[in-house]
Amino acid sequence: MGLYGVMRTSVSGMSAQTNKLSTVADNIANVNTVGYKRAETEFTSLVMPSTNGAYNSGSVASNARRFVTDPGSTTFTTSKTDLAVSGNGYFLVSDTAGNIMLTRAGSFVPDANGDLVNSAGYYLMAAPAGSPISARPAGTRTPAVGS
Repeated sequence: MGLYGVMRTSVSGMSAQTNKLSTVADNIANVNTVGYKRAETEFTSLVMPSTNGAYNSGSVASNARRFVTDPGSTTFTTSKTDLAVSGNGYFLVSDTAGNIMLTRAGSFVPDANGDLVNSAGYYLMAAPAGSPISARPAGTRTPAVGS
């Protein structure tokens, strides 16, 4: 094994450990972030073929795996508009341009119009109609689209 092989092995190991430290740092930084899902780093050993009796060192690859489908912990709140997903599923939310996104974070508050929005300003959507879910008092009329 030559100097190049030693350097390749060392650099791949350091790069893999850097990814692991980044994953741990993300988990620590987001420990109190609503809806954050943990991540883990997986390592894979790469074996190089030996040629002409010469030894070729291997290297290491890393892959960060995010657990976005794992259920998060549910916590009691005093807000009547906080929601939680039980089992598989996501909340459909949209920005002001109408782009639809998915989230499992269920902390919503009514805006000035009574529509439920999260801390990022995304509106909670109803799945079938695609219109915002409203926190208007019972018995009040929701204006028709286009009126």
